[in-house]
Amino acid sequence: MADSVRAGRYRAILVPTDGSRGAMRAVERALDIGRQSDATIHVMHVIDERSRAETPALSSEELVLEKLGRVADETIERVAAEAERAGLPAVRHSCRGVPHERIREYAERNDVDLIVMGVHGVGREGRPHMGSTTARVRETSTVPVLPV
Repeated sequence: MADSVRAGRYRAILVPTDGSRGAMRAVERALDIGRQSDATIHVMHVIDERSRAETPALSSEELVLEKLGRVADETIERVAAEAERAGLPAVRHSCRGVPHERIREYAERNDVDLIVMGVHGVGREGRPHMGSTTARVRETSTVPVLPV
């Protein structure tokens, strides 16, 4: 762990978001920490590829994923704009995959010092869940995770 992290200063903070209320509380906390540390905020949204259309048609499935992609881009842009208004640089990242795996991989590849995540989010069927993604990231990541 870098000396700056031990001193409570972070250079890079990852805030994965699905746009839910819990995730947006995590965004607020990440921005607070970012302002104290003058950190770069990495805003990430993972489109869960397990979210599938009920019809077997590939084109229908791809349409669902494209719609999720547009929503992800809007969410990322909204959060990145908040970071930039707070005077913090923002990095935007959207991808497809299993959320906890992609979050962990991104944090490790991009030298992130802290991951800030909401503990309540939106599940695969659009229903709230009790933070299974956050729990899985905490269990598998070498990067510290702050649940909010």
